Amino acid sequence: MKDIEEADSWLDAARFTLGNTRRGRERFTVSVAQSIHALIKANDALTMRFLKRRSTRHEDASVLFGELVKHSKIDARYASLRALLVKASAEKSKYDYRGIDVGQNEAERWLGHVEEFVDCARGILNE
Repeated sequence: MKDIEEADSWLDAARFTLGNTRRGRERFTVSVAQSIHALIKANDALTMRFLKRRSTRHEDASVLFGELVKHSKIDARYASLRALLVKASAEKSKYDYRGIDVGQNEAERWLGHVEEFVDCARGILNE
């Protein structure tokens, strides 16, 4: 359960950063990056439990999630969550390394989607 706890900590950091009005617009970019880290850690929690491996590259996260669904390790109703992992791996470097400017609405959207993913992951792990 260490990975899901780390995902929760990344989410806590993302929420704090987003709400930290003492900081400027840069906090939105950082909050998105932290949200993506939470997403990947939650996915690692699932893949470690059911596949006994984790992604070694961020691009692998969505592939491994797809394997979870394909091999019926998790219910197919969760298959649509893979799209968020695909998007995150494609855009992660924009937030982490290039510091692309994002607004509050986009940061809140990322946070909300990742919170849903983490909640679903926790539910799956507790089934």
